[in-house]
This record gives sequence, structure tokens and C-alpha cells, in this order.
Amino acid sequence: MLTLYRSNRIEWLAQVLAAKLQAEPPSPFEQAQVVVNTWPTSRWLGEQLALELGSDPDDRTFAGGISANLRFPFPGSHLRRLLDGLPPPASLEAVPPAGGTPGAGGNDPWRANQLVWPLLELLPALMERPEAGQLGQWLRGRGSLASDLEAAADRGQGLGVVDRALWQLGRAIADAFDDYTLYRPAMVAAWWQGQEQDGLGRPLPEHQRWQPLLLRQLASRLGVRPFGLRVLEAIAALKTGDPATLAAARALPSPLRLFGLSSMAPIQVDLLQALSGQLEVEIYLLTPCRDLWQRRGPGAMAAGLANPDGAGLDPSGLEPLGDDWRLGVPSLEARFGRLGAEFQQLLEGSGETQLGESQQQDLFAAAAAIAEAGTPSQEPRPASLLEQLQQALVEPDEDRSLERPPGDSSLEFHACPGRLRQVQILRDRLLQLLAADASLTPRDILVMTPQVEAFAPLVAAVFGDTAATGIALPWRLTDRSQQDQGGLATSLLALLRLGGERLTASGLEALLSHSPLLETLGLGASELSDLGELLQRAGFRWGLDGGDRGGDPTHSLAWAIDRLVLGLALPEQPGLAPGGCAPMAMAGSLERQGRWLQLLNRLRHSLKGLAIARSPADWAPMLDSLLLSWFGDGGERAWELQLLRSAIADWQEVASSSPLRLGAPVLAEVLAERLNADSGRFGHRSGSLTISALEPMRAIPHRVIVLMGLDGGSFPRQGERPGFHLMEQQRLLGDPNPGDQDRYVLLESLLSARDHLLVSWCSRDERNGDARQPAPPVRQWLALLEQQLGETRARELVVEHSPNPLERANFLPLGARPAPSCDRRLLAARQALDARTVQAPLALAAGPAPGASPLAGRPGAGGADGTFDELRHWLLQPQDCWLEQLGLRPREWDLGLEDFDPLELDERLRASLLRQSLEATPTLGGAGPDAPDPLVPPDWLVQHRGQGLLPARSAGILESGRLNKRYGSLHQSLQDLGPGERRLAVHGGLQAQLLWHGEALVVWHSAQVRCAHHQELWLALLLATAAGAAPRRGLLIGRDGDQFRSVAQITPPASPLEASSLLQQLIAWRQQGRQHCWPLPPETGWAYAQAERRQAGTGQARAIECWEGPPNRRGERQQASLALCFGADRPGRELVDGSFGDLASAFHGPLLGRLEALKA
Repeated sequence: MLTLYRSNRIEWLAQVLAAKLQAEPPSPFEQAQVVVNTWPTSRWLGEQLALELGSDPDDRTFAGGISANLRFPFPGSHLRRLLDGLPPPASLEAVPPAGGTPGAGGNDPWRANQLVWPLLELLPALMERPEAGQLGQWLRGRGSLASDLEAAADRGQGLGVVDRALWQLGRAIADAFDDYTLYRPAMVAAWWQGQEQDGLGRPLPEHQRWQPLLLRQLASRLGVRPFGLRVLEAIAALKTGDPATLAAARALPSPLRLFGLSSMAPIQVDLLQALSGQLEVEIYLLTPCRDLWQRRGPGAMAAGLANPDGAGLDPSGLEPLGDDWRLGVPSLEARFGRLGAEFQQLLEGSGETQLGESQQQDLFAAAAAIAEAGTPSQEPRPASLLEQLQQALVEPDEDRSLERPPGDSSLEFHACPGRLRQVQILRDRLLQLLAADASLTPRDILVMTPQVEAFAPLVAAVFGDTAATGIALPWRLTDRSQQDQGGLATSLLALLRLGGERLTASGLEALLSHSPLLETLGLGASELSDLGELLQRAGFRWGLDGGDRGGDPTHSLAWAIDRLVLGLALPEQPGLAPGGCAPMAMAGSLERQGRWLQLLNRLRHSLKGLAIARSPADWAPMLDSLLLSWFGDGGERAWELQLLRSAIADWQEVASSSPLRLGAPVLAEVLAERLNADSGRFGHRSGSLTISALEPMRAIPHRVIVLMGLDGGSFPRQGERPGFHLMEQQRLLGDPNPGDQDRYVLLESLLSARDHLLVSWCSRDERNGDARQPAPPVRQWLALLEQQLGETRARELVVEHSPNPLERANFLPLGARPAPSCDRRLLAARQALDARTVQAPLALAAGPAPGASPLAGRPGAGGADGTFDELRHWLLQPQDCWLEQLGLRPREWDLGLEDFDPLELDERLRASLLRQSLEATPTLGGAGPDAPDPLVPPDWLVQHRGQGLLPARSAGILESGRLNKRYGSLHQSLQDLGPGERRLAVHGGLQAQLLWHGEALVVWHSAQVRCAHHQELWLALLLATAAGAAPRRGLLIGRDGDQFRSVAQITPPASPLEASSLLQQLIAWRQQGRQHCWPLPPETGWAYAQAERRQAGTGQARAIECWEGPPNRRGERQQASLALCFGADRPGRELVDGSFGDLASAFHGPLLGRLEALKA
């Protein structure tokens, strides 16, 4: 007998189950089994049975509040165990006998995670067959097949190293075969017999015939029939009345109970129906209505999806419910209910394998009628919109229109701008519901989302911030796998993924950022940053050693480590590079240096070992050594270590005999799958507010259910199978579909919500603020509600929230709804803004403007305010000086990690190398007798050998030639001015060694000339003149393309007194610059003063263009230091208002009046 209990209240089904157990109690030592589909369902059902069993004082069988000796297996494993209890038939016409049955423990070799190993071993032999031409061409093209020498040595059975692409191919084929055995058993049976046909019995295309060939090879290799064929055999034996099979079926545990399942494979339903002739089968089905699959309009009838009398299927019953069914079925059932409708159709619509009697017993709740009639514990009241929708699903033909009672909040849709705001808004709304209903507790609230990983850190930040609301709301986040929680598993998988792959500087930093590794290595977060910067300066870019880089170790990790080791014993000297590795000194204590080198060598050793492909058996000791080396006994994370070792042991049990050689990244994928198997097993029924994924708790009733993150593009899921997968090309009744599963969540959530159902999505793009639509099912639901309620009433269900959490509307009631925000800190901030006690943030440079006129003071007294070099540094970069004084370094994070070798030097490095070389030559004066000949350029390749500065090979030779050309041009420009020497200039407290060529004061730069370089020459000229040196002119030499020349000259002040006065003005401005940020951006101020000098009235426009930048060019405001001081988005017109022009003219005017540009 097969009994189908149908209800739209799962708690009522639990009461029926409890009543059945009380009526037919098992023996004290018998274990009662109830098949469920998720771990949370088993926990919830156990709680419900504990409450129901023994509630009668006269019941002597069960103790009240105790649910013991109950087991809740999953459908797949339990049906396999039942099948193991049936004997294989002696003969079978449909499927010839081949092999035995799975071994003890239900270890089915046809499951994808086990099938992939023999499948990969058989691929090379399959490639020799013409049927596998395309597949073989792909494998040979990417070099996945081993060489003849390797194949002869029996290494991997003809396969080379199994990399990620090959593993993913093998796993995709194994997944397809696993699907075929469960959803296409008749097709597999035909393949078993040598018939090459698809699921509808039609001949397979030529390019797909490698699949039945491979399946037959696997059958010969495994010697075991898959689950689907064994079910066909068992059904055939039960139909023919095989005595042994009938006797074994009657000996199976009875009754067979299945609770809360929303879908099963057709072959599993067939097995249940066949077994119902010999034992009791009870199915407790949560469904929105009695006749979900039979509901049809003219479109469904025309499609022939059901017979006119509603009993059974027509000959085309393998066809799934399609668009015609959706058009013919009213309301939400068609939009969200296809998954449940097809399952109900499988259970009720076909009698081909129904070998016993069947009956249906219904227990449906008319929620709206119950509310309006009242109950012993509740007074009559108007039905909420949620209750009306639930009743409309049960009785769609009832002449009752939807109405939303005043103040009803049972169904709400929240359009939230961004994930963070979405979590904040939902937290506040849940707090309001808790405050409005004293009987509501956190355990009555369930939040489900398809984006658990994306929301996890935001949930922790928002729900964990009790100070914001003043309420400690207990919550529990579930359904995260062990590898997603940042523990030992995450660290081990990251280490494995990096092993055998291209090691890069950014990849190494990401690896070291895992907290378990940091703890093992004894590194703090600041040390990690310093270590990454050190490796970058040492030249590490990518590669573990020279073997990864074609024999050249330069820029590899091993080479960078060698540089640091040599730096402990050898000085940094140009050209000193033992073995092509130049020493590099490390800063810090010897203890830290030794510790860093030790951990780097340890890491290098581990990655070197992981780079070697191994068989599964050889990986086992390697993994043990790795766990012991990096994690020891696990410390506080010892429980994670135990789970890791268990996952490794499970994998070894399946794959230890395989000769395949796996790379470490493939091993990471294998272990990640094993670790994911237990995700979502714990934490759902903790007594706290639960935040989970969609699947585990979708049918468990809660008073408040929230569906969070139903964004277009992420919901519903779009499952894509590979192109060769035959189920992708032909969909039959009962085929799994992730989109249908997700849509059915909406229907089950509607059934499971008792008081409130909240739906939210991200309504704004978090990067650019563009409007975003909710998921298509949500849009369809809103459109249906608009038809049923009217446009005005339907709009009242949708709340559009402000992107700004400080928006005043967040703290004001929205009609009958309370204010959206419950955040006390945000409210205090809003009140402060309204009271104007908080001023708008000012830029650092928004302080008092310095005076534009010279300050009174005696000549020569300015040096007390700093050295010449400090004054020069401020003159060139005034804003940077101010930030350094405050301890701010805006360019600290400008230098990102470089993962690629340099193909050429950037201009800054070229200028630096030229400057270092030329400053040591006699041309500039002050060089010793051993200085090199200035006419001969240095050997750049030899001088910087082993430092990794110059590009490799021919690129380095080209770069050396370019540097030689610039070196010669700059040296010649200086030589043309006559002999050079450095002279000391002293004025007051300022002194500097200045370069003279004849009577001209010279400043040269190895880069292109900018306004700061003019200021540097101007400062030197003022000091020399004030000191009485009387230079005739100042010359500025800079780069013009690849050539150097004199680009400008400056006429000095007429007298030392005038020069001293101008120098005093700069010193005074520098003194004010210590109190306030200098309000004049260098280039923008120069552009203003220069344009005004050429034509009055043009300075503002030119300054704005320089500040904001012309089209396709960055403006000066994009520089890090200036963005911090003035604001990266500050308009140029606002910047140049007020005294900007006067200060720019006063600052640059004396220089511009004496400046003359020199043409080439």
C-alpha cells in the first residue's frame, strides 16, 4: 500500500506521522526510520515528534518530550540500502546480468565522485576509437596524453599529469553518467546492450557515440551495475512475481516513510511504487493544493499533458510540464510550482509500476477562513494578505478577491540599495516586528538567501553590532562550508592551489594572509605588509625558482631569498653579484631577519614539494607531513584538523588504488568537494535567529520568513550542463532544474510563513548607483499582485529605501509603517546634522591663506626655520611636507604588487639611474681621483647585474643603449658649458653646495622639466646671490625626448639685498606651511600665474584645466597627496576662488618675471 498524505501545513503532517507512530509503535529495540531531504528537516521533525509523542498522559509507550531511536536518512542512500536487500535476478531480458552489486556500506562506484577515477584511466584507450575523435583531438592538442615512454612505464595508464582542465573534463563526464543512471535508466540499459540511442529511443548522433562506448568500458572495469539498472531489474522481478525478490521485499523494514520531500528522480518513484505491493509506503507531501499537476486550462488540455478525467498520463507522459501548462494554470502555481507539480504527477499520475494499492489523504488548511472564524486560543480577525494567498492556492476557484487589510504587514517587498543597506534594513525591520509582538522570539525568524557567502561578512558586521541598536539579537549563520570560514581547511586548500601553479607575488601575499598560516609563522599583519614590500624590492615577481622560468632564476622567489641571504654577509656594491645574485641588505633586527628568512625557505620547500604530481597513494604521506609541518596539533583549531584528516581518509578509501598522477591544484578541488559534503549540517535549530541558504530550511515553518538577496542574475540559478550532456538537449518529466528548484522556494516559503513574509533585493548597483531589477520570479509575483489588488494597493507592498543611511526619511514613519531605521548611532548623527552641530568636512588645505606680501625681518635671519634641503623639499612638494609632518603618507599604498617582469624601465627609474651615475662623475665636481672617466658611460648591465632592475636578455641590451644615449647627451650638455665645480654658498642659517659652470649657476634634472625644477633653480639662485656670489644667470638642463639641453634660464636679482628679501619671503611661507597646509597646488598655481602673465584674465581657465585635467588625461587633483589635501572631486572653479590668484601671482611672479625659455 502506498499512502500519500498531502497538506499545505508541514506541522500537520508531523502530527499525522506522530499519530501513526503512536498507533503502530515500533518495538523498544527497533529503530524507526523516516526519510528526509535535509539535515535541518531531520532536526525540526525530531523536535516535533518529541513534542507530540507521549503528550497523552495515558500513553505508556512513549515518554513525553523524548524522541529516541529515530533515524532520518536521505532518499538516495536509503533507497540504495533497500535495493541492496533485494537479490539480483537470475536472468533478465531487458538488462543482461553483468557484475555484482555495490560493496558494503553503500559505496557505489557509479557515483560521480568515485566514477571519475576509473573514467580518467580509461580515456587514453577510448581515444584510440574513431567514435571519440573530437575528444581525442582535444586531449592530444593540449598534451594531456602521456608519451609512449610514460605509458610503457604504466604511469597514469597513458595519461600525463591530471591538471585542472583534464580533471574538470573527467568530472563533467562522470557527473553526466551519474545523471544518466538516475534519470535515464532505460537509455543506460540500451547502451548496456550495445544499442546507441538517446533518452527517447532515437539513434544517437555520431559525435555522441563515444559515451555509450565509454560506459560499456566502465561496466567491464567496475563489474557492478548502476543504481538505475538495478532498480529496473528489481521492478521487473517484482512484476513477474519472482519468489526470492518478493520474499526479500516483504522482509524490508516496514513501513517506509518519506517526509517533506519536494522532488525525486522518476526511477526512485518507480521503486517506491513497486515496493508498495509488498510493504507499506507512506509519503508525507507538502504541497500548496490537492491537484497541482492536474490544474490546467485550455492550453494545457490542447498540449495533451493530462487526460480529460485527470487520471493518469497519456502516452506522451515523459514530456515535462511546459509553457502551455504554465499558461493554463492560474496564479502562483504556474510561476513557481513546476517542480512540485511534476513530482506530484510522478507520484499520482502513472500506474505502470504501481504494484500495490494507493490512496491519498488530504489535510489542507484554509488559512483565511481559520483566521476569520477564530480558534479557541485566538479571537476572530480579518485574514491577512499572506493568509489569503495561502488559501487561494488551496481553493483557486473560490469566489474571493484579494484584499489587503489596513495596516497589514504580512507580506512586504523591500528594494534596498546595496547589500550592506539590505542587511541593515532587514535587521531593523525584524527588531520592529519583535517589539510589536511580545510572543515573537528570535527562534521564530528565518532569513534565507541564495548569496550566503556574499552576505556573511555583512551579517556579522550588522547583526553583531549591538551598540547600534542597543539590543543583543541572537543570530546564527549556517550553510557555510569549512573552507569558507577562514580556518585550517582554507589555508591548506590555498597552499595546494598555489602548488604546481604559477607562483606570483600577489598569490604569495594572498596565501600568507590566511590567519592560521600567520599564526604558524609568527607573523603579524604589519609584518606581512613589510615582508611583501621587502620581496618586491628584492625583485620577486613570479616563479618558485629557475625551473619555473625556463632556467633563468631572476625574479623568482628562490633568487629573491638568495639576495637577502647574501645581504647578511656581503655589501651592496655595483657589479657584485655572485652567481648572478646581488646582495641586498634587510632592515630590522637580526632576530626578525633570521625569522623571515627561515619562514621564506620553509615556504619555498613546501611549494617545491607540492609542485610534483603524485598518485593518490603518494599524496597521503605528503599531506600528513604538510599538516604536521604547518598546523602541528591544530591548537584551538584541533577539531578542524580532525575533519581535514577525515576528508583525506575518505578520499584515500576511494582513490588510493588509482595510478593517476594529480597536480596539487586538482587535489585542492577534490578535497574541497569532500569538505563541502558536511556544509549545512549544524546550527539550524539553535534557538537563535537563523540565516541560511535557500535549500536546507525551505519547508520548515517559521512565524517570520525573510528571503534576502533575490537579485536579478543570482536568482534563480541558471544551471548549465556541458554540451555533450544528453539531458541538456532533451528534458523529460522529473529532470532536475536549479531554476525550478529556486522558484519552488518562493512557493514553499509562502506556505511556511505563518505571520510575515519579507522579500528583499539589491535595487542599486553598488559601483555606479544604476537601478537594478529584482529577480524575474519576484517581478512576476509583483505583476500578479498588481492584477489582483490593483496598482495602488500593490505599490503599497513595495518599500523603496534610501541609499544614504542618514537620510531623514529613514527616521520618519512611512504611512502606517514605522520608521525604517532603528539605529541609534545613525539617529544621533542625523540629529546632529539637523542641529548643525557638525560641520561639513573641510579639506586639509582649507585653512587660513598665507599672506601674499613680504614679511618684515632682517636679512639673513631666515635660516633658523630649517636647513636649505628642508626648504628645497617644501618648495618642490609643499603638500607632501605637510602630510609627512602629520604622519600621513598618501603614496604608501600606491605601489601595488608587481607580478610581471619589466619589459622596459619606467621613466622614473631611468631618471634615477642616470642621476646616481652622473653624481659620481668629475663633471659635477667633488669626485675623487678614482672616479670613472666621465666620457665613458657606465656598463649598465654589469653595474646592475643580479639586481633585477634591467629587463632580461635583448630588452636589457636595448635599455642599456637608451641609457647610454641619455647619459652622453646630458654629459655633453654640461661639458658645453665649460668646466664645472661645486661651491659652498652660505647665507644666514642656509648653506648648500651649488654647481657652477663658469659664471652660470646650473641645476640639471634627468627627467622632463616641470615647474618644481624651475623653483629649485630659483631657490639656488637666490641663495647664491644673497651670499654675494653674483651669478650672471641660472641655467636649467632637462630632458627633451631622449636628448638633454638647456631648457630655461633665470636672471638673478639685481642685488644681494633683493635676493635676501625674496628668500625671506619663501622662508616665511614655509613657516606658515608648518601651521597650515599650503593652499597652492604646484602645477595648478604655476599654470595660473604663467597664463596671467601672458594675458590677464586667462589664469582661472588655465588653472581649472590643469587641476581637473583635459579630456583623456589625469588632472593634478588625481595625485594622492593633493587628493588628500584638497579632495579628488573638488571642482577647479571652487579651488581658484578667493585669494588663490593673488597668492599664485605673489609666489610665482618674481620667478616668472626673470624666466626665459630656451628653444632647441
